[in-house]
Amino acid sequence: PEMLHDVQVEATFPDGTKLVTVHDPIV
Repeated sequence: PEMLHDVQVEATFPDGTKLVTVHDPIV
């Protein structure tokens, strides 16, 4: 699937939870 290039990582920060989208992740 082409969606593999767009990885959404849910990261938790001290000020709250943010959704981070990584394009072309390094594997």
